[in-house]
Amino acid sequence: MKALPKLKRGDFILVLLVGIIVSISLFWMNSHSEAQQNSLIADITRDGKVIQKIDLNKINSQQTILLQNDGYKLTVLAEKGKIRVLDADCPDKICKNFGWLTKPGDNAICMPSRIIVMIEGVEK
Repeated sequence: MKALPKLKRGDFILVLLVGIIVSISLFWMNSHSEAQQNSLIADITRDGKVIQKIDLNKINSQQTILLQNDGYKLTVLAEKGKIRVLDADCPDKICKNFGWLTKPGDNAICMPSRIIVMIEGVEK
């Protein structure tokens, strides 16, 4: 069985430097994602125009939003940190299947009524 070679001074400094860089990167990514999660804004748009903005961090109790467009009705439910399409009377009801939207970029789209519920992250 062969013995492992000893680390030279330069090797030790290189390993230490890489460790520091990885630690700083992980810390930065974690703090960046927490900032986005701490500032979740839900946009409800109809035909590409924002009709309502909801700060999901400031909701203290369930909030129900009733929307209607082209004869279709949507019920949107917002709670602290999350939002979803609770009910829709469109033919396919795909927008209900998206479930809870909880992070920036999540969205639920109802094509027949042309309504989009989307979460954006706001940096502090």
